[in-house]
Amino acid sequence: MPASLTAAEVRGLALRAQGFGDTSLVEPIDVLERLGAIQLDSVNVLARNHLLVPFARIGPYSTADLDVSIYTQRRGFEYWGHMASWLPMHEYRYFLPRMARMRESTRGWWGRIRAEHAEIYPILLDRVRAEGALGAAAFEDPRGGRGTWWDWKPAKLVLEDLLDQGLLMCTARTPGFARLYDLTERVLPPGLDTTEPSQVEASRHLLLRGLRALGVATANEMADYYRLKPAEGLKAGLAALRAEGEIVEVEVEGWRAAAFSTLAGLDGDLRLPEHRPTFLAPFDNLLWERNRVERIFGFRYRVEIYVPEPKRQYGYFVLPLLARGRLGGRADLKLDRKASVLRVRGLWLEGAEPWEAQSALEDLASHLGARDIEMPGID
Repeated sequence: MPASLTAAEVRGLALRAQGFGDTSLVEPIDVLERLGAIQLDSVNVLARNHLLVPFARIGPYSTADLDVSIYTQRRGFEYWGHMASWLPMHEYRYFLPRMARMRESTRGWWGRIRAEHAEIYPILLDRVRAEGALGAAAFEDPRGGRGTWWDWKPAKLVLEDLLDQGLLMCTARTPGFARLYDLTERVLPPGLDTTEPSQVEASRHLLLRGLRALGVATANEMADYYRLKPAEGLKAGLAALRAEGEIVEVEVEGWRAAAFSTLAGLDGDLRLPEHRPTFLAPFDNLLWERNRVERIFGFRYRVEIYVPEPKRQYGYFVLPLLARGRLGGRADLKLDRKASVLRVRGLWLEGAEPWEAQSALEDLASHLGARDIEMPGID
């Protein structure tokens, strides 16, 4: 008979898998190693998503140290994980089949880009090879107008396509968050295993990696963690994991679809972890699959960044409040950098205590360098 989990045990397993309350996570790079991916996002009304994800788990940390870990020590790299992501460098090889599929793809939008701008590809590669890391701005037309080859927009598209294909990598980010691209062989650290796995081997690895980070999940949620598609050997990878006993089916209270976990996860502590109250970024790993969030936490959350202002229910940059193992509120936040003020444009408590929201806001303000918090009344 499959193992069974209560709703409370699922919350505990999911939160522990995501690193909440885990004192072994000390440095921000430890969080990337635990999660397997951190989604990159450029929205900076408060702080960028990828900088808030480690904070939610370990508290205030040095963003400069994280930058060094990723781009200088080469412990992480940028590629398509769950959307554009930081990924652990030692798992680079498992994304080689995805890069190969990108190179072989000749249809759709990227196919049109390659056909329209075919002459730009060798020019960009030659310049990067000769000059070193370059950003899209390096390819602006020096004559002040937009030329056929030097229009920055086509150049940016081609650079992104070359990154998708695995021919270029992001070697650093500018202060304005623009990518600098370099040849892959100059970015990869010496001695890294770059043996290309089969598609099924890669799918198997990423499915298991996703499940370990989720704790318990349906097959669709496992696949969604790294956005695995059927063409990437999804069914075969799942079948291999089940046949090898790497994952086990579990019955979950209130779930209709079959769920899976690992023996290590089921043998671990299933209680809710002790953790400090904290706000979660809109694209935090815990929130990636909105229906899953609602099913596990009874909390309905939607990102309203792209919703017209009159149609927003809560606000532009709304962060859920995680307290006592539950999502018990949310706040619409903005960092006024000029005034050094964390502005709380809206705050809603849905089970959390006022002191928990206050503690989480003070913690966040301190991390972001805000000297004051401007907060309305609590709903």
